[in-house]
Amino acid sequence: MNFTNLYRVPDEDDEGLQQLDTYLLVNSVGYYEFEAYFRMSHRPRGRKDFYLGYNYYGPMTVKLGGREYQLPPGSLFVFRPGDEQYYGHCGEKKFLSYWVHFTGSGAEDVLRAAGLDGEGPFRSGIHAEIADLFERIMSELRDKKTGYELASAAHLSYLFALFAREIEQASGEGRRGGDRDEIYESLKYIHDHYADELYVPALAERAHLSADRYTTLFKAVTNKTPQRYMNEFRLQKACELMKHTRLNIQQIAGLVGFNDSLYFSRTFKKTYGVTPSVYRAKYE
Repeated sequence: MNFTNLYRVPDEDDEGLQQLDTYLLVNSVGYYEFEAYFRMSHRPRGRKDFYLGYNYYGPMTVKLGGREYQLPPGSLFVFRPGDEQYYGHCGEKKFLSYWVHFTGSGAEDVLRAAGLDGEGPFRSGIHAEIADLFERIMSELRDKKTGYELASAAHLSYLFALFAREIEQASGEGRRGGDRDEIYESLKYIHDHYADELYVPALAERAHLSADRYTTLFKAVTNKTPQRYMNEFRLQKACELMKHTRLNIQQIAGLVGFNDSLYFSRTFKKTYGVTPSVYRAKYE
């Protein structure tokens, strides 16, 4: 199991914190990646703050309003203060979920503006930009630089705006026609084998689709071409390795599926605006 938990204030009792003298405030944030069965998370009386969960890949189970759901990748859900919280694995299959606990006098207003004031769950689709916003919030709570509470709340606000846009798009005809099991299985394969050499024709063949049809469906589900999605996913994994290991840039490039370290550096700078070395220096 891989996981990261970052806190604004200590939370040993796991009850959360309600703070209404600020409009929006992040209490804690993180992710968890489970490769096999683990106990379900269950808080019968909920917490004092809000919980937003985003299922990035793999299926997971969540209970909302007394009803149990099996969520596909690209789903999100919200628990309000006092709501029973029950979530975790689905069929002992691997999954990765990002989460954030937040509070504030404006929390309900923000959820309402984003169209998340219903019971849910909601479908936004799988987007590396969403995962990156969670990573940015994690960085703020990890470093706790001056203004980190304001910055983390700003990232959270933009996260809600992005969810609103993607949910609206996902509800359209194009996205409904593209939600295909073949693509979800292919995404799982990419997530499990991103370090290998992956080619669109081979991925399409695994999904029993022509390359053109595969690409069309893939874009409908993720809003990206397969190659762009793979590159962004690999770069995200590279960021994690640069933050948490002492491997050199060439080693990291190879571990995430880039055989050419120069191409990796160019792609990284084009995506993040800085070289890998400059990015890593922020966490040293």
